[in-house]
Amino acid sequence: MNYAWEAVLMAEQNNRERDSLRFVEAVTPSPYIEVSVTDLNIGEPEGDRVEINPHYRLGDVFGRLFDRNTDQMAQTRALFFDVCMHYIIQLDLREGLSREDYYCSLAADDIRAGRYGREAAGRFALFGRQEQKRIVREYLHLLKTGNCQDAFRKAVTGLYAGALVYENNETAHELLVYLGTADTDTQRERAAFLRDMFLPLQETVHFFYENHFGIIGVDETMGVDEMVIF
Repeated sequence: MNYAWEAVLMAEQNNRERDSLRFVEAVTPSPYIEVSVTDLNIGEPEGDRVEINPHYRLGDVFGRLFDRNTDQMAQTRALFFDVCMHYIIQLDLREGLSREDYYCSLAADDIRAGRYGREAAGRFALFGRQEQKRIVREYLHLLKTGNCQDAFRKAVTGLYAGALVYENNETAHELLVYLGTADTDTQRERAAFLRDMFLPLQETVHFFYENHFGIIGVDETMGVDEMVIF
């Protein structure tokens, strides 16, 4: 973790909000890294306070603004430093932003804002930040191709490593989905979000959580006390 934008990305990967981070000028900055930490091997900022060496790569910008020889208006200068760092990090992260990433960000903001319904917004919040990005990316793929089942399958298998999606050949518009996760209220709400987000109303979906339904001829699914009869 060298740059400030890396610290932000690592925090977001652990479901921490970017706005919760507060950037302060490091008391004893290192001339070799932008983020001042006591342990170079840590995976993310240890708290909400992130110490920054503003002269590591931004000396031309911050050199005179945050002169250490000036001790006046300390609180105002600290607030201004935090605002400036948030703005600069936003610019850093947008440098590698593709058009698809931009569309994904807009779609995610719409879901969170309740433009897809309050229930959808609440269920969307049950997914981590990286999971939300995967969902929105597959949703954009659905808008491009119109292939609901393919987008649903990719979203489910991307979120659940052991997930399996089956199409019932005997009944039209019916899917059987094994998630391989604990059967909890949260998981049921997450599954309901995926169903409503990707599939048309006429599609029926049966979700199976911890135990797979039995399939005749497939020994792995026919274990006693380890299968669901469907």
